[in-house]
Amino acid sequence: MSRRKFIRDSGLLSASLMLPSLARSEDNWSGGQIQHLVPLSNHDRIMLKVSFAEPQQRPSLRIGQRSFGGIKTDTLGRFWTFHAEGLESMQEYELTLEQQGNQYANSWSLSTAPVPEANVESMRILVFTCAGGPDNAQTDTGIWRYLPVSTRQRMFQRALSFAPDLAVGIGDQVYWDQNVARRWRGGERGQANRQSIWGKYGSFDEDLPVFGSLNESTLTGCLDEQIASLYSTTFRSVPLILTQDDHDYFENDEGTDDIVTFPPRNFTARLGRASQLLYFPEFLPEINRPAHLAGSSPSGISGSYGSYRWGSLLELLMYDCRRFITLAGPTAVLIEGQAERWIASRTADEITRHLIHIPSTPFGWSAGKWGEWYPDYLQASGQLGLEVPKPYWQPGWFAQHQRILSSISSQEDRIPIVLSGDLHAIGSGLITRSGELNFDNPVQTILAGPIGTGTGWPSSARGIGATVPVDLEVEERASPIENNGFSIFDIDTDSIEVRQFAWLPEQGLDAIDNLQPFSTFRLSRS
Repeated sequence: MSRRKFIRDSGLLSASLMLPSLARSEDNWSGGQIQHLVPLSNHDRIMLKVSFAEPQQRPSLRIGQRSFGGIKTDTLGRFWTFHAEGLESMQEYELTLEQQGNQYANSWSLSTAPVPEANVESMRILVFTCAGGPDNAQTDTGIWRYLPVSTRQRMFQRALSFAPDLAVGIGDQVYWDQNVARRWRGGERGQANRQSIWGKYGSFDEDLPVFGSLNESTLTGCLDEQIASLYSTTFRSVPLILTQDDHDYFENDEGTDDIVTFPPRNFTARLGRASQLLYFPEFLPEINRPAHLAGSSPSGISGSYGSYRWGSLLELLMYDCRRFITLAGPTAVLIEGQAERWIASRTADEITRHLIHIPSTPFGWSAGKWGEWYPDYLQASGQLGLEVPKPYWQPGWFAQHQRILSSISSQEDRIPIVLSGDLHAIGSGLITRSGELNFDNPVQTILAGPIGTGTGWPSSARGIGATVPVDLEVEERASPIENNGFSIFDIDTDSIEVRQFAWLPEQGLDAIDNLQPFSTFRLSRS
């Protein structure tokens, strides 16, 4: 019996590798041996998350004269993490993946970041959101729930043509909500559409572990398509940070009498962590981020709360608003308490020229969903309001929102700025008031733009798009529009220039290749 037949018969091989109908990207660079490769680097280390088309034995990463052995992260040996430490800052390195001296692909380049104290004059960041979703996701009425993977890849190629130093994908790397599967009440037609889009993945058994059971092949069958096939090896020379939001725990944020989906139950929390372990780097250690924050390992590797430094020019604060959510009424939080204190201390310490907050749940707009900062709920009038309360919403969430927003506005020498995703829209504005807080130093809020959303936009189901909450005042520079897109941030010592790109399928695929910004603005330090 061949090894591949044994693996297939054992039920552990991903469906995406066994079924030719599923999308797979065989990059000519590696001849198809490397299924995907996502890198992240800081000033002294590089981490790679790599999957192969076939199980491997002890692959290694060579950088110059040094070799770093891979760490197997799955049961079979298809998924490996490579962690190279002790590197020089601001160096372009040549990397090679090999096995016993035989290369899997040609060498490629990846650069490290400046040391935290370095004087750096500029950098460029690509930011996007909502890139996940199945590939063949068209309903019988012609609606695409998600754009085809090939279209998303084309959008990435346009974004990467601007040569960013860093890319950040904010949340929703995957869409396969288990709560919908468990309690689906749609008609036969809706059920048939759901089966045609998600049925290929099979199902999870929550009584079994994630790894070493059929759950492992179910998970990798889904994510090989939604993450590995999407990113392939396209970002191999661009450090890529992927953060997590509700759908990355295989749930929609939902609070009803039937189900409350967050905080994630044990099984979905393990699915979220397994996804990151296999497919994209955790946050690398950073000197000003405590190693004991929730979701962190003793080494300082973090899965939930992250920071990233680019010399003395920029610090990014990234936080998952789902993993440690609480339901404690007036003391409830979306961000764990110690992590909130760390976020506040980093915001007050104006050691870098710029600081950008990147939460998984947006500031400044609401769609009436349950797991938001805001109590706003869709009323019979078709508008957001407070007359009919939002079921199971927690007032402590907005209290935490007020504390964070106040700390951002209180910065004296930096531009107060929040960048987020989630709402399947792209736009920007200026928060001048929130509840009882009036901001003399208004907070810039920006929606990055969704890569993967199809032609059936969420507002058609929610009944409303991204809307300013009742108790906020936001001067909308570019009112959020439900278009696919991304944002480019050009950062120098005294300003941040933002270019936002938007596209809809009716414009045609060729329009992506020369896409121009629909909104450009420059934010300057006071």
